[in-house]
Amino acid sequence: MLETEQLIELEILAREELERLERKASAAGDSTAAVSPDKSIGRLSRLDAMQMQEVAKEAERQRGMRMHELREALRRMDLGEYGLCSACGEWIDYARLEARPELRQCSRCALRS
Repeated sequence: MLETEQLIELEILAREELERLERKASAAGDSTAAVSPDKSIGRLSRLDAMQMQEVAKEAERQRGMRMHELREALRRMDLGEYGLCSACGEWIDYARLEARPELRQCSRCALRS
């Protein structure tokens, strides 16, 4: 079971990580903008630009997923449901939550899935 101080620390960690990701998302801006076909760059340069665009899109997608998971973790904290494994109902280790506050499964259940 998580102690009150641990819950407070985890909430602070989750909020700080969410704010960091939101800042990063707003700074990413134009990195996913379409590569214009009428740009006067070489064919290989255009392919490279398109590949970099896809990498940036994937990073943005991953960031968006993590932000959603952090918001859900904060919601579960508000509801008093935070820290319990969604698979087995046991408490998730504090060290695991400290590393990734948005996790929903204990290490044992995460290994099974």
